[in-house]
Amino acid sequence: MAIRQISKAQPTVDEMVALLKKTDLPTVVCEGSDDLIVYRRLEERLSHIGVSVLPAGGRKNVLQIFDRRSEIPSSVRLAFIADRDTWINTAVPDAYKTPVLCLTSGYSIENDVIADGALEGLLVGPEVARYKAELNDFLDWYALALDRHLADQSNPIALHPERVLSLAERPSLMELRAGETYPAPLRASLSSEYGMLVRGKSLLSLLVRNTNTRIGQPKHTDKALLEIVAARPGELLTRLSDEVVAALAPLLHQPE
Repeated sequence: MAIRQISKAQPTVDEMVALLKKTDLPTVVCEGSDDLIVYRRLEERLSHIGVSVLPAGGRKNVLQIFDRRSEIPSSVRLAFIADRDTWINTAVPDAYKTPVLCLTSGYSIENDVIADGALEGLLVGPEVARYKAELNDFLDWYALALDRHLADQSNPIALHPERVLSLAERPSLMELRAGETYPAPLRASLSSEYGMLVRGKSLLSLLVRNTNTRIGQPKHTDKALLEIVAARPGELLTRLSDEVVAALAPLLHQPE
């Protein structure tokens, strides 16, 4: 039973667990939406053994299904792919350290795509200096936002760079709260390896914002860049793909 053909609407976690109990295909549960652009390529690569990709509708749903995998018959071969998210800044909890849960190398699949595609190389001329200046300003805010988020997840870290860099919004976003100290060590840590440690969707938006200023030149989109890099995966996307293959290995059969 090909799970993605059962319904075009996003099913609930209960419905997806019920579907997985009935499937006879090796299945990869992923987050969905933008990352599905990348993971459809994985499905193509493993088409000879009939792997099905199930978009779960977000990281939270992937982890909830992972937590309930004991409800699914052991004969159903499953692998899960999820963004590492802020575990890149802390640590992966022991309960999620298992070969069947394959995590991105960086914060998210966008980080892996930016690295594999060397996408910062798209910047030319004055775009390079402007991007670096905006990145520094963004990191100033992101360090403060992440520090608050790690203490209380209700504090957002997903604001679009357009808002963070806005002259109108920036003063209030950077204002320290009573008793708060700016997290300078965290800011320094993020700066040293921002490509892996900072939310990839934000980095990709910042990159596209700076490459789309050329008059008369083709415009980039984040989805198009994901598709291009996924078609020619580098080290990080290949590693993720290999981990999925290893997780499903007990049922895989090489073509004759």
